[in-house]
Amino acid sequence: MSSGRNELHLQQQRQSWYRSPLFSVVMVACTAFTCPGIFGALNGMGAGGGASAGTSNAANAIVFGILAIVSPFVGIFCNYLTPKWTLLIGTFGYAPYAAGFYVVDHYGESWLLLFGAVTCGLSACFLWVASGSIIMGYPEENRKGLAASLKFSFQNLGASIGGIISLALNAEKAYRGSISEATYVALMTIMCLGFPFALNVSPARKVQRRDGRSVVLTKAPTLKKTFSILWTLIRTPTVIGLMPFMIYAQWFLSYQWQFNFAYFTVRSRALNSMMFYLGGLIAALSFGQLLDWTRYSRKTRARIGFFIVSITSGTSWIIGQAVQHHYMTNPPTLDWAEDSYGLPCFLFLLWGISDPLCTVYMYWLTGSLTNSVNESALLTGIINSLGSVGSTFGFVVSAMDFNYDGACAINLALFFLSLPSLAWVAFSRVTETSHGVDLTAIGQNAANSSDSSLKDGSGNDAAQETVVIGEKGVSV
Repeated sequence: MSSGRNELHLQQQRQSWYRSPLFSVVMVACTAFTCPGIFGALNGMGAGGGASAGTSNAANAIVFGILAIVSPFVGIFCNYLTPKWTLLIGTFGYAPYAAGFYVVDHYGESWLLLFGAVTCGLSACFLWVASGSIIMGYPEENRKGLAASLKFSFQNLGASIGGIISLALNAEKAYRGSISEATYVALMTIMCLGFPFALNVSPARKVQRRDGRSVVLTKAPTLKKTFSILWTLIRTPTVIGLMPFMIYAQWFLSYQWQFNFAYFTVRSRALNSMMFYLGGLIAALSFGQLLDWTRYSRKTRARIGFFIVSITSGTSWIIGQAVQHHYMTNPPTLDWAEDSYGLPCFLFLLWGISDPLCTVYMYWLTGSLTNSVNESALLTGIINSLGSVGSTFGFVVSAMDFNYDGACAINLALFFLSLPSLAWVAFSRVTETSHGVDLTAIGQNAANSSDSSLKDGSGNDAAQETVVIGEKGVSV
């Protein structure tokens, strides 16, 4: 036992900053900045920055349709490829999507956009699953809120910088229409920069947590067994309780982007997009700190988070429904120089604040269920799949030229319908620690047997965490 304590003490003395969970989380956040962040900037300006909403909605329906179908399978293969290599694959396919909008906008050809939508959808599956497994599985329990908030705040930062670039290049365009050629080139360039950041993520076996617990990545002996584990997770009551919120948490994207495109001039759309994502950046970082604030128990933080999400999102949709109903009878084209710009701008900013609160809370709440990288990858696959089902239907509704008033009402209804089961999870399913917890009830004995206490150099307990998914797990 003494040798075990000395070994752990020496390990903690040798900790390297670039092997910390936080460093890997920051690298993940940087890929979120360059890829989905710029994707958000492009769409946040409305219709991919171009003049055709139908083209944009069709492309995004393909992107999120692929995400909905493929994400659960990527969650399975992530545990074989490892999160790092899954993330690397996920950085490749975003740029063709932006290039496709450029070709449509300037040459009227849609083939590259359709190809780019497919590559973007496939890449997003890999990037989002890997990101989720790292931000939920790598950090210590009291830093999962920070990890989730960093990822989504960097993503919002990328989107806001995209908005700033667009605003600078289109500030004189006080009319509706397409963004400039230079805007597309700038956004495509940033999208290509995700790979070097992903390359710096540490493999799970090399991550050094501050509490001395190892991050252990195991895999089931067969794909059939892994599919069985995924099916077990899907049928877990807690996961089922989160599913309505998962669907809601991406359904609103299409309507919000359409709102920006339908009622604002080019330069106002760019300004709205910048403020939308900057507001989300600040909200995500602040919320992550609150969810990690150890002054309160984790159960209390889960309940506080629920009320914050309920109030901000609920208020945004109630105001949004009133504004949208008014615009159905009096459709405007709003510019920032007009007095009537204030209320719709505030509404769009409120959506920008409330959306990342929902996403950070969903990942923090899901991350509170397990500390296993394997289960985190599978759970992220479920989150992405169901969220993308919501996004796909949202874009299909928009592509069908569905009444904007009705589209807003769908979002309002989905949010309030998701609250009862979300409240059940937040108030009754969150525990103070997830160490030794195995949601699938497979490998629980292995996890518990390895959770024997060791003493670190400061005299505190530090357990080696080995949550095994499947039988006869092999460390990667």
